[in-house]
Amino acid sequence: MPFCPNCGNEIDDGSKFCPNCGNPMDGPAPTGNVQQSSGGSLFNDLKKGGLDLKKKMDNYAHGEHREIQRPEGCLYFMNGLQGTLAIFEDYIEFDFSGSAMKKYMSGFGGVKKVYYHQINSIQKRDATDIVNGTIEFELPGMAASAFSQNENLITFLPKYQDEANKIYDFVNNKILEINQAKTQPSQVVQTEVSPMAKLKEAKELLDMGVITQEEFDEIKAKCLADL
Repeated sequence: MPFCPNCGNEIDDGSKFCPNCGNPMDGPAPTGNVQQSSGGSLFNDLKKGGLDLKKKMDNYAHGEHREIQRPEGCLYFMNGLQGTLAIFEDYIEFDFSGSAMKKYMSGFGGVKKVYYHQINSIQKRDATDIVNGTIEFELPGMAASAFSQNENLITFLPKYQDEANKIYDFVNNKILEINQAKTQPSQVVQTEVSPMAKLKEAKELLDMGVITQEEFDEIKAKCLADL
């Protein structure tokens, strides 16, 4: 069904004037589907423009306009809002000294190395087109927090999501390995006693009257046979 191009009122097919505003219907009027399409297109354009602006602001805040040096020997690397995070085989390293923004957001402003046995747990919040992601490490004596100015938290852009997944899996496995090693029972090493030591012990028991002469002779014969 057509619509009046002036007021948007529905008009019967073949009508020459709009019954609502009297606008002449000389040419083809836009249909309801066309109006909905144009509205949806406008919303999509605004949404895309807002997301593009957010990405530009995030990229600048994270320092993506600068060349970020990846530390030599690290397995995984991420440039976050608070600082950079490098994952090594035996430890992780935060560097919050990259810019004034990173120093402020971290509330720390230095370089920090943490070994895996010092980490209680790791938490990850995935990034979306609208919200950046976070990786946070909980250490003994420090309460976990999902906000900035936390020296154990990194906020990352959506483009680092794959790297964040790898970091989470790697560190989590390290924590599990360490915890399993702590809970495994220690092995008791048994030292084998020589036949002569057994014979000496039996003689002491005989002299003390704990065993009889017959029992001693039996132990003696067995010890001599084991020599």
